Amino acid sequence: MFRFIVVACVAVVAVNGLSQELKEKFMERLETVGGECAAEVGANEDDIAELIAHKMPSRHEGECMIFCFYKHFDMMHADGSLHAEGAIKMMEPLKADDPDLYEKLMTIGKACAEEVSSLDDKCKYATLLAQCGVKKGKEMGLDESLFE
Repeated sequence: MFRFIVVACVAVVAVNGLSQELKEKFMERLETVGGECAAEVGANEDDIAELIAHKMPSRHEGECMIFCFYKHFDMMHADGSLHAEGAIKMMEPLKADDPDLYEKLMTIGKACAEEVSSLDDKCKYATLLAQCGVKKGKEMGLDESLFE
């Protein structure tokens, strides 16, 4: 089975083309998980502000926020390995709501899983996956303003 990951940054972008109900559910969960992750990894306001501004983290705690999101959204295991089945399951609601976007995100996830080599530092690995996802998203024509 192929390895798969959908980056949180791209998932946030995906929300913009979805039904209002799906957007609201996703954003509520994102807010809840964000609070849990900040406490879990010791992220400060600057770390959170960078992520909200769609900037890559400048501190390790910010990188760990990305890993924590992936873990909570069942896209990575606690050991830092990719969880393909969980990522695909998380994307299921998108398939019916916006099949074109679903296919783009699946393509991005597959490409990044193949291109980004696993690291011992699971936070750095998650961040590299996120960077890959942003790059691939721009290449596929997803709204660039959302990555800035």
